[in-house]
Amino acid sequence: MRQTACAVFVLVLALTASAKSSSTTPASGRIATSGTVTVQAGPEHPITAAQVREILQMTGGNDLKQQMMEGMLPMMQQMLPYMPDKVVDDFRHSLEMADFDAAMVRTFQAHLSTEDATQIIAFYKSPAGQRMIGVMPQIQNDWQEAGEALGQQVMLEVIQRHHTEIEAAKKKYEQDHAVSSPRS
Repeated sequence: MRQTACAVFVLVLALTASAKSSSTTPASGRIATSGTVTVQAGPEHPITAAQVREILQMTGGNDLKQQMMEGMLPMMQQMLPYMPDKVVDDFRHSLEMADFDAAMVRTFQAHLSTEDATQIIAFYKSPAGQRMIGVMPQIQNDWQEAGEALGQQVMLEVIQRHHTEIEAAKKKYEQDHAVSSPRS
């Protein structure tokens, strides 16, 4: 439930950010188009692989691959409990061999310039940047808990508002999907 609520919260934030970015000026790297659609142009001078590695090292992002594996493997085993150990081992090995670093660099390069990276690195080396790095895990944890609580609150309110409709739909579903007992 915690992951679902967090996903809902992140989706809401992403939609809010997307709506705000539709009016972003071309100087920000986004090209405004008609309606709510925007096309993001990559930076003229993309961040270098060395800058990406430095930012990840400073922020603890180097552990992303391990964290992903630690999250994906239990989830896969929960979704597919019948998965043979040999397949799980192959999945683990294949993830370890995958070139996540190149994918990460490409992702950064699509959004940040070398100039951005220089300023980001300088910030992370500053006292305020060091403080940000130090408190970020707590901010993320608090954000996840707040998202979970808000998601549950919203879900409960919607269910309460539509209680009668939900009960009617439940009865119809149960009638439509009733298991007929076999005749002897």
